[in-house]
Amino acid sequence: MAGSVGKDGNIAQKTMPYQDVKDRFARDGFVSIRGILPTDIVEEWEDFGIEFFRKTFEHLHEYGHTAYPEHCRMRNGEKEFALGLGVKSGFREIVMRSPGRYEISILNSVKAGQGMPSLVRIKDLLAETVPILLEERSWESLSVCNLSFVVSTPGSKEQAWHADGGHVSLREHLPCHVFNIFVPLRNVSLQMGPTEFRPGSHIYTRNLAPMMLAAKARKTLRAPAAPLLNRGDILVFDYRVLHRGLANRSGCNRSFLVLTVSKPWFKDILNFPARSMHSTVS
Repeated sequence: MAGSVGKDGNIAQKTMPYQDVKDRFARDGFVSIRGILPTDIVEEWEDFGIEFFRKTFEHLHEYGHTAYPEHCRMRNGEKEFALGLGVKSGFREIVMRSPGRYEISILNSVKAGQGMPSLVRIKDLLAETVPILLEERSWESLSVCNLSFVVSTPGSKEQAWHADGGHVSLREHLPCHVFNIFVPLRNVSLQMGPTEFRPGSHIYTRNLAPMMLAAKARKTLRAPAAPLLNRGDILVFDYRVLHRGLANRSGCNRSFLVLTVSKPWFKDILNFPARSMHSTVS
């Protein structure tokens, strides 16, 4: 059961002062901003994403990694997934994070000029808001270290609570060094399964069990929050914050374009394996 859905979901307006957005992000480990991207940009990425999702599974089958060219099929009345679960069964182009829930890396799959929409307009529209969250003045001081689609297919169940990455220091809480920007490719209803957060948990994940217990004892542990997003909104969250995708009980995919933005020195070695799906099975 979601905690706070659409209420106290840390939703900012694009006209809010940048410092207020930064303060919310530092406090909660996430912030969503309403209406910052125009619909035509989102629609372009949605069209690309639908085809990209389909072709990825066709390529997996073509190179001998899956038994059929779709992400799942019904077998003996049960849903069977083509791809195995987790990083160990995945590829640098695609990982199934939980049954029916995928992350597909665009940067690791698409060569320049292969039909990917431009990121320039998105970066320009976020230029005054996003860099400040990493204590920088412009995109020039940052790295888009991954670009991906996260797709939750109908029937996918809620994820376990998790963080996408760890801390630079285990002795003290440091400012954010890497975060995700989720761009919803269609309006996200409760039935589609929004992303749920533990506000402030990006501080606790440095030493999770004792720090969570201490927060409970002090009654400072806050209820989960799952902001509902529409096309044109963005959701920014610290790699260290506890979150999970809720169950998709709708009849359509819940899809996000994801920009992973970091300090230039950061390398993500945890979320995708080294092997490529374009290597044929021997």
